[in-house]
Amino acid sequence: MRLLSGKSRGFGLFRGTVRLYLVGAVIFCALCPGDTFTHRQSGEILHGFKTSSVEGAKTSVQTTEKGLVELNLAEWSVVRDRNGRNNKVVVMQLTGPIMYEIETEALEKAIVRVADEGPLFILLEIDTPGGRVDLAHRICAAITGADNVETIAYIGGGETGGALSAGAAVSLAAAKIYMTEDSVIGAAMMITGDAESMKKAYGEEVGEKFDSAWRARLASLAEQNGRSGVLARAMVDKDIEVVEVVDGKRHFFIDPINKRPEQDLIKTWSKKGSLLTLTAGEAMGCGYAEAVVASREELLRSEAAAQAQVVIDNEIQRAGEELRRAQGQLKRIRKRVDFAIKKSEGLMYRAEALKMLRDARARTTLPTTLKSPNGTASMSWLSRGRPRTSS
Repeated sequence: MRLLSGKSRGFGLFRGTVRLYLVGAVIFCALCPGDTFTHRQSGEILHGFKTSSVEGAKTSVQTTEKGLVELNLAEWSVVRDRNGRNNKVVVMQLTGPIMYEIETEALEKAIVRVADEGPLFILLEIDTPGGRVDLAHRICAAITGADNVETIAYIGGGETGGALSAGAAVSLAAAKIYMTEDSVIGAAMMITGDAESMKKAYGEEVGEKFDSAWRARLASLAEQNGRSGVLARAMVDKDIEVVEVVDGKRHFFIDPINKRPEQDLIKTWSKKGSLLTLTAGEAMGCGYAEAVVASREELLRSEAAAQAQVVIDNEIQRAGEELRRAQGQLKRIRKRVDFAIKKSEGLMYRAEALKMLRDARARTTLPTTLKSPNGTASMSWLSRGRPRTSS
């Protein structure tokens, strides 16, 4: 695992302070996910994990001491420390374009199901160029909505080379991000139903509302996990410029017009005219990524999960295979239908041609008898052919 170097270390310390503050805050939050449950009045301590099953004020919690119990979490302080969780990590893979609802629905259901199994965390391996914004919204909501498990994004440098566009949004929804050295994150402008298309379809004002909502969504995802919101906005809007400044020991990412004289300029992260895309090193330097790792195994070691059982969840892939089978069947059906249509068209043409021929014959009926040159009757042309003349 790589360590922050030079000026990036200062921001790392700052971000670490923010994280400690957030951790301290969630200790007193009764509704936060956790693994050690302490009753506020009796002092009773239970270890385990909460599930998604809620009825009224009671939440189902799987504990090592009492098994499955129903707790009013408002009466308990909760701390996430992995005590009582199952020593396993569930891996899900999001690769290729985010384009199909069947795959998105499979991922949504898998996250809920796996979260209720109490793993150490979900590892979402991402290598995607992005895709449909509506589906990305749903995936982000599934990740942030599963507050009984931590989701970690692992961005790899596969066919796409990272998490781009909608894939960047999905990554930002994760509590932590790890990246391979050859991967990138960013360039998150709406490309499916993009702002320009929205403006043409719905008008300038409505199109801008879609674009503004997408910018706000990415900024919100970034900030809720201790990352800079303005950097996320720069991934969406090429007109946003971002600089890093330091004021004493505190680092900030701001629009340069907001820079005060006493603040020292550290780095320009984004210039107008281009969308922000971060390399793995840059993502780590600005606090977006925890570390650059070479493999899944290295990531697990960084998360103190080297001894955990690794379970690969293939629900997304199975959904994709089901979709491809259905598409193949549809293609074969279309071919058969096209063939039947062409065949029927051919039969109709032949029938019509025969009818036209019969009609033509009916309009040109020849007489049944003809006179011979000597005035006598000869046989019909229809039965004997042309009458013969004398030589």
